[in-house]
Parts: sequence; C-alpha cells; structure tokens
Amino acid sequence: MVEKTLDKQLLIRILIMAFIVMLMLSALIIRLWDVQIRSGSEFDEKTSRQYARSIRLPALRGRIFSSDGEVLATNRPTVDVLFHLSEMPISGNQTKSVKMIMKEVLRAEKAVGRASGITEQQILAHMQHYPAIPMTVFKELTPAELAKLSELMPEIPGLEFSAGSQRWYPFRSLASQIIGYTGPQDPRTAEDRGNYFYYLPETIGKEGLERVYNQQLQGIPGMKLVKVNHRGFVYETIGTPTPARPSMDLVLTLNARMQAKAEKLLRGRSGAAVVMDVSDGSVLAMASAPGFDLNSFIPRISQSEYDKLKDDPGRPFLNKAVSSAYMPGSIVKPLVALALLENGVQPEEETVCDGATHFGEHSYIRCWAWLAGGHGSVSLTDAIKVSCNDFFCENGMELGLEKLREMYESAGIGSRTGIGLPSESAGVLPDRKRFPKWNSFETALISIGQGKIQVSPLQAVSYAAAIANGGILWKPRLVREFKNSDTGESTVEPPVRRGQLKATSEHIAIVREGMFRAVNEAGGGARRAYCEELAISGKTGTAEVGPRNKRTKNTWFIGFAELPSGRKLAVCVLVLNGESGNKSAAPVALELFRYALHLNL
Repeated sequence: MVEKTLDKQLLIRILIMAFIVMLMLSALIIRLWDVQIRSGSEFDEKTSRQYARSIRLPALRGRIFSSDGEVLATNRPTVDVLFHLSEMPISGNQTKSVKMIMKEVLRAEKAVGRASGITEQQILAHMQHYPAIPMTVFKELTPAELAKLSELMPEIPGLEFSAGSQRWYPFRSLASQIIGYTGPQDPRTAEDRGNYFYYLPETIGKEGLERVYNQQLQGIPGMKLVKVNHRGFVYETIGTPTPARPSMDLVLTLNARMQAKAEKLLRGRSGAAVVMDVSDGSVLAMASAPGFDLNSFIPRISQSEYDKLKDDPGRPFLNKAVSSAYMPGSIVKPLVALALLENGVQPEEETVCDGATHFGEHSYIRCWAWLAGGHGSVSLTDAIKVSCNDFFCENGMELGLEKLREMYESAGIGSRTGIGLPSESAGVLPDRKRFPKWNSFETALISIGQGKIQVSPLQAVSYAAAIANGGILWKPRLVREFKNSDTGESTVEPPVRRGQLKATSEHIAIVREGMFRAVNEAGGGARRAYCEELAISGKTGTAEVGPRNKRTKNTWFIGFAELPSGRKLAVCVLVLNGESGNKSAAPVALELFRYALHLNL
C-alpha cells in the first residue's frame, strides 16, 4: 500500500516537471517565433543600420574670375594613389597588418622615387578611424611617376589611381592678398561633422576672398551609404549615392591686366595702389607690394617657407591697401579745404605764408617753401595747388578739431569701408575723448595729415572718388556677381552707397579745381602726374614717420580722371620709404591712368 502511494506521488512529480518543461519550451518557441518571424524584419533593419556607414562626398570648389574673364583661382585635375586596405593582405594581428601595408607603401615609394610621408602610426590610425575610406598614399602624380607605378600595380592588391582635383592659381602671385589661399579642412571643426560617420574633408578658404566666400565656393556636399563588415571595411554600396551640388563661381570687379600693371609698377617697393570706378565703387585694381606665390600653399606650405614669408620685413602677407593705415600727409588737404568752405571761408580769401606756423618761441611747423621765405599770399585753390602747410595749419587751427573731425568722418576716415576682406583697418580719427590733452599744435598737425591721424589707401581712394563724383561715398565693391557653375545663372552684387561728403557740389567743384591745378599748372605739387592725353586732377602727400634719427617718408598720390569712354577712375598710390609724393607716388599713378587709357576701360 505504501509502495503504491509512493509510485503515485512520483508519477505526479514527473508529470508536473514535464508540464513545467513543456511550458518553458512553449515560451521559448513563442519567443523564437516572435524574434525570427514577427520582428525579424525589424531586427534585420537594425542589423543593417549597425553595419551601414554614411560617407560625406565634398563638392568641387568654385572658381574665381576677374571682370575681364581671366581665371584667378581654379581646380586642376590630379592623379592620386589610394590603398584600399580591405583588399590588401590583412592578418588577424593588427601590428602585423600595419607592417604588411607599410611594406607595400615602401614598394610604391621605391617605384615612384619619392617619399610618401606615410608612417606606421598613420596606417594604424586610418585602420582604426577610417577603414571604409581608401588611404591616400601619393597626391599629384607626374606622368613619369604614373608610368612607373602602373608597372607595379598588379603586384600590389588594393592599389588604385584616382582622378582628383587640386586648387590652382594660374597667375601665381597676382592679387595674392585679395584672393587669399586655401588649406585642408580639419573635420573636427566642421559644422556638419555629426551628420556623417566618415567625413571626407575638403579644401577650405584660409585667407582673403577664399575665406570670406568659403560657403559659396564650397557648394553642398553629397553622400553615399555603404555596408561594412565587422572590421569596418566596405563590401557593398547601398542605393545610389547623392551627388554633391555645384558650388558658385565668383566674378570680381578686378581687371586682371590693370591689377598686373599695378603690381608691376610697385615691384621692388613696399606700398599699395588702388584703382576705383568713381560711379559705383568698383575696385579695378588693388595691389599690395610685396606679394607672395599662392601656389606655395598647395597642397600645404612647409613651416620653413611660411616662416620666411612671415618674417620678411616687407610683410607680404599684409594687404597694405586694406589692413593697415598710415599717416596721410597732404592728401587730406582737399578735405580740410572742404571743411573751410563749408564753414564760411571764401575761396578768394588769402592767407600769408611766411614759411612756418609758430607756436611760441621755439615751436613751429615749417612749410616746405620755408627756405624761400614761404609762398606769400595764397588763396584756397592756390594752397591746394602748391600744398601750402602754412595755409592749412593756420586755417585748420581756427576751424578747430571738431569741425575738421566732422569732415574727416564724412569722408570715411576712422571707419571700415565694408569691402569684406578680413582684418580691414578703420584708420585713426582723432577726438578729445581718445586724446584728452589735445591742443592747437595737434590740430595744426592733423590739418596737414600729420600727427594723430591715419588712413588706409582704400579709404583714401574712396574719398578721392567721392570728390570726383560730387560727394557720394561708395562701399568698395570687389565681387561683381556669383555664377552657378552648372546652370550659368548669376546673382549680381549691386553697388552700395555708404555715405556722403558733408559738402555742397559747389564747394566740391572748387576743391576739384585746386586739384586740377596741382597736376596741370606750372609749380603744382603733383606735376609729375601730368598727362597730355588726360585731364588728371590730384594731390600728393609726404608724411614723415618714425623717430628723429630714423625718419622715413610715407609718400602718397590721390587723383581722378575721366577716360574718353566717359568712365571716371580714381587712383591712390602709397609708396613707403619714398622720396616725396610728387617724385615717388605721382609717376606710378600717371602710368596707371595711361594704362587705363590703353585698355580703353
């Protein structure tokens, strides 16, 4: 009886255990069905996503043209050497794999006859961070190098010749400080870095217009989606890649031939020259000497070469027309004359020049004619013509700082022109807040462009253009239009009016007469800008700078003329360490006007 009871209990336990096992198996089967059948597609999608990688495809960079159709910046085709690491002999050991790839790199170097610069550390970093992207071993193969390496191609698995592009500046140093240069992008600083798994960087603008208009020149990148294996190597492209959208081309207002002429005239000197259309502020030439070869930055400049340019006493990286301001000397006298006329001085009123303006017993400012005893009695237009310091010192002091400052400010001194280039200088416009110990001597100095006043050549040509056109101060215009490189559609950048000289057209005409006489009459201070074919009006300036024992001179010319075509051009020339405005700067301006005549602008 006891045995039967025990057998019955054992059977019940076995049945319970069997039921539990069957229940667990049923739950497992249901779960497997759920995972494999009902949710299988979802997990397939997740798995696919896990091994899918988005790769950024950079667009071809836009070109830069001059107004006369010359290509100033473009892209030239290149042949690069790539290693597809996924197709190369790779072992399970990472260190071994790196050494195997390095061995193939050395074989390629021997065949080409130059070093690639690739190291084992770079190979390892590429394998870890960019396995889906081919590794660039050589850039810009020459035809001879291509022929040598082609013979080796069957022996190196994964080797590919890839057609690429490289930034190129056909005129090398032409307008170097304006165009600027490019360099490799650092993906870590890119705004869209988070949108892609693998980021193929592109060339970006580092200075000049290349930097200012980098977004337009870059275009919109494309993308391709690839599948990778557990090592990150690509084995399949998913779908059709999205192509990069075209970039924009820049068309400048610069005339390439006029720019080349300006740079040639400044060769061997340190200074700047600007040519502007007075009707809309378009800049036809803007030279800064010395310059530098833009192609030295392609693909990247060596540190030693960069240091050599950076330490050059001529400061080739500095755009002297825009990014630096200098004591202007007598080229501000037309503005002082306008201020005098606007404040009641009559053009026929005369001031006696005895050779110096005195401030007590031992302090004085000499007129350049002091050895001859001065200019004698001079009117306002006479004073502009002969550049009489006495006239402008005495009348400027009587006028006072505030009224002088008001005219200078209306001419754009002390404010940036808005040309859009990096590091533009605003110059120096004096006021009592900045210089609380201001006195009449300081007022006399700024009346002749000395002392606490500084002007950039671009500011000077802008107010010269305003005097020529009746008083309109234009924003200097460097970019004429943007063009779609695919469709040819263009967007024109219109001229922008930024100010007005605080002077009547009648008073501006009187000042123009004085500037005409300075160039075209005997005894004029800008006589070396005289041209038989053109009626040039102008004003020279010579400003002494530096300590007394090492004085140098900023020598200037500003002027304007109407060409036979009806177009009016304004010119500013600055020659640093020159002899005088009339001897150093005026002849350069004359040649620029003559060349404009030759080009029939």
